[in-house]
Amino acid sequence: MADGTTTVQDGGEKEIELTEEVIAKCNITRARKISTKHHIPIDDLENIGEMRQRFRQHMRQGGKQTHKEILHTVSDLKDKDDGARKRLQGILKDVQKILETCDDQICRQLELEQHTADHKTKIAHHLETLQSIDCPILVAGETSSGKSSLINVLLGEDFLPSRHLSWSSVICKVQYGENKKAIVHFKDKRKPVTIPLPAGMDDLAEHLFTKSDREKGSECKEVDIYLPLDYLKSGIFIVDSPGIGESDVMTAAVMEYLQQAFAFIYVIKSDNAGGVQEDRLKKLLKEVRKSRNQDKLQSINPASAIFVCNRWDIVERHGAEEAQNVKQDIIRKLRACWSGFQDHQVFFMNTEHAARDLEAGYVADDLARLAEGIEELIPRALQAKTHPSWNWIRHLVGRVLHYINSFLTKSAVTSTQLRQRYDRAKDEIRRLQENADTMMTDQKEKLEEVKGELVASMGTFLREETTESAMQSWAESEVPEVVKGMEWDVLQYQIESSTSARLEELIDEWEMKMKHFQSKTDEMMAIIIKGMSTVKVRLSKIEDELHNPDEHRYMAVFQPQKPQRKKGVRDFVDLSTEHLDLSDKMLLGITAPLMATFGVIGAVAASPVLAVMGIQALKKKYTDQQERRKYKADKCKYMAERAMEKLEDFRANDESICKYVEERLKPVQDYLQAFEDNLPKKVKAQLELMEKISQDQRTARELASDYQPLLEKVSGMKTELALFELEELNLLDPCRVKCAEVDDAVKFQRGNISLRKGKVTTTRRSKMDATIKSYRTKIDETTVGDFTTVRKLMHDNILRFIGICFIDEMPQLVLQAADGCLRECLQKGPKVSGMFGLNTLPAMRGVCAGLQYLHSKQLVSFGLSQDTVLVVDRDGGDSRFKLAHVCEPRALHLSPEDYSGPAGPYVYLPPEVLREGVAYDSRSDMYALGLMMWELWFEQKAFEKSEESMTLQSFIGTNMQLETSKPHKHVTVEEDAGEKWSTIIQECLRPPVDRNLTSSEAMQQLQGVSKDQ
Repeated sequence: MADGTTTVQDGGEKEIELTEEVIAKCNITRARKISTKHHIPIDDLENIGEMRQRFRQHMRQGGKQTHKEILHTVSDLKDKDDGARKRLQGILKDVQKILETCDDQICRQLELEQHTADHKTKIAHHLETLQSIDCPILVAGETSSGKSSLINVLLGEDFLPSRHLSWSSVICKVQYGENKKAIVHFKDKRKPVTIPLPAGMDDLAEHLFTKSDREKGSECKEVDIYLPLDYLKSGIFIVDSPGIGESDVMTAAVMEYLQQAFAFIYVIKSDNAGGVQEDRLKKLLKEVRKSRNQDKLQSINPASAIFVCNRWDIVERHGAEEAQNVKQDIIRKLRACWSGFQDHQVFFMNTEHAARDLEAGYVADDLARLAEGIEELIPRALQAKTHPSWNWIRHLVGRVLHYINSFLTKSAVTSTQLRQRYDRAKDEIRRLQENADTMMTDQKEKLEEVKGELVASMGTFLREETTESAMQSWAESEVPEVVKGMEWDVLQYQIESSTSARLEELIDEWEMKMKHFQSKTDEMMAIIIKGMSTVKVRLSKIEDELHNPDEHRYMAVFQPQKPQRKKGVRDFVDLSTEHLDLSDKMLLGITAPLMATFGVIGAVAASPVLAVMGIQALKKKYTDQQERRKYKADKCKYMAERAMEKLEDFRANDESICKYVEERLKPVQDYLQAFEDNLPKKVKAQLELMEKISQDQRTARELASDYQPLLEKVSGMKTELALFELEELNLLDPCRVKCAEVDDAVKFQRGNISLRKGKVTTTRRSKMDATIKSYRTKIDETTVGDFTTVRKLMHDNILRFIGICFIDEMPQLVLQAADGCLRECLQKGPKVSGMFGLNTLPAMRGVCAGLQYLHSKQLVSFGLSQDTVLVVDRDGGDSRFKLAHVCEPRALHLSPEDYSGPAGPYVYLPPEVLREGVAYDSRSDMYALGLMMWELWFEQKAFEKSEESMTLQSFIGTNMQLETSKPHKHVTVEEDAGEKWSTIIQECLRPPVDRNLTSSEAMQQLQGVSKDQ
């Protein structure tokens, strides 16, 4: 039928719609009739339940069979990523050209800082990294979990051989090729063997599966499988790995590819007792930790991992309650083993059933959900691969801009003023170093205190009866096997390895339950980050002051705000380094993840305390051949004795426990040490920069000639990088939220920008009211700064940043929810004349406070009016009134259509901005402030008759002026207060050359007006 429903008609029977009710009531006989009439294959199904499910699939798909290639969208995603990488390459090449031609002083200064030193080599490295097209997706997991079967399902055919009782022991790479074939590479010097597919599938299986001695592994090194699948053309390939944890040889093979993988799928054998084989997953994580410590492995984004619980139907056979219990247990264990794990990263399915349905032309529900998850994983992982290069380029450009602005400052101030600035900066740096030294001492003392607490807690655990019992409980399958001809030294090594591993497993399980290390680590990191944030802010302020054009404006940054805890974006998103983004950490020389992206569980790699004893030490202790006979006589008893001896030796030695604790806290120690090492280098580089500028003999004109063109070029690079982040790296933005709904009613619209009420869903899956600041046209170099600027602002009178959402692929700013605009607020109550002290005066004080803050940062509230001042009633006082439009000074770019259109949207902009195309700056804000105060004073809308009746061109041509001396409506306001109010209006509405009143001065005058008037 046209609506997607289907019907059944059998001989003389009345035609029956294939509905949920019909499906629910059908029996085997009726099911076969439905199958025949609608050509729905059911011969591969075992029972009526599966048949009903097949009919439901048929209904959902409208009777159409689905293409077998589940990952067909991957190619488009990869092509998009190719374009993004080429775009970033182009930006970096432009930066490279600028640095090749810029002043030598700039390049020499770059060499003094840790992350920009040897910048030419680093630029070449990032250009090469961005050129790489290798994009492996690693599929790993537990032995016999169905990894190869899952890949076959995703590919749409049985390309990889899989067996129920035999396990793959070789890395398999599935990549694009015009002809189906496999090339087998051997560990020895034999030439690779080419096997045609599918004809040679049995031959390939002989190479892939070992028949015995799994520890030794196959003679094959790896197998390349080539398939003519379009979505593999772009460089993505799938890697099928051996089982994790089955042997050290196989785990090493997996790790070799994990160092290259950009996406990770881990397959779990759900019908194992307890679900997740934690020891194997933890073993993998330990190997990851080892490689990262050795600088071999790039950080894996935990959010880019997918966990597939295969064979789930076997679990469900035990009932819904049991399945739910197993599911919750799996999720609990994954949370413990995988830092940052989210519930939506795990999927439950049966690959055999999915393959069966796919063969019949239907996509099972669980497979569809998995496909959606993978399609979400791939673009995120691709962006994560590009992000490090982008972030380094951004840092490089930021440092160059700082140097350029510092040199240009000398051309704008006198030598005396420059010396005074530098003297103040040196004093600030000295105080900063003193405070940092004190902070480091306090944090080190706190870390030692935490170590002591953990040593005590661990000592208590090691003395518990349950710990002793677990160390002494050994099964035959857990003890080393005595092989004929094996040296006693080797067997001793295996025994010691097993007892050490047992002790470490017990400690891991204890930590998983009690979370002592995790809680103390979180506590220490919070303390350290808070201290680092303070230093970072002070360093940035010192640098800003060196090239700030107006020291008085700069000082406004430090004006104290009343202490007030407000929920911001960091209350709604998951940020591992709460106060520092990566560029901030680079500023302080800290780039390693806090916990190397993984939690404490499994983080200790080959701890020196639990490492096996050296062979020589073992020989001295166990040289008696009776030891070998004792072991052979009762291996489990012998292991219990040796394990208990290991436990007693370990817990009796506080130094050993302390070393173990130090190893667990090493990420914290490393983070602290990196900060301590780099801060002096950073300070030294800044002092040398000031000295260079002081000694520079160039005139002001020469400095401007050398650096002003360079400033424009590098500023352009900064803008391009911001635009790149917004357009190409937005999936990684921790501030990204989902727009749940947007009110159709536009609260404000001016030009390209509008404000609407809406609701968003945060990364923590909670909904909240918000103000959506929408852009009707594509974000460009002019507006991209809006998205970066507002993130860094925190002021009572600035509408707080919540996040970024995308509507129809267009980025939108998500800001704090408001109750309405100032104009609406004042219109709801009594006449303005009766609300002067309650609303009017507090509103203008709030606006001035917001402008004062923005102007101190060289920012403006573009298009300021009563319509862009929003009101949040719950904040109370002057803080109720918030500026909604915040940006850097910019010129207004109008089209001929804008000039011929109504003047309405533009009447609050200064004449010079409209007529001359000059940038909207702080003086423009003061003009808009004057218009607002005029409207409130006379209870009349400025230029009201001109908004709709005149075109913008006519409005500009008339050069209309407001009357400021006519009688006002506030008859109860004292004359002195009225004069102050009128004076501010007159000062704000002066021509731009005479408009000298600042927001700070206006604020001072308003502070002198009593609310009681």
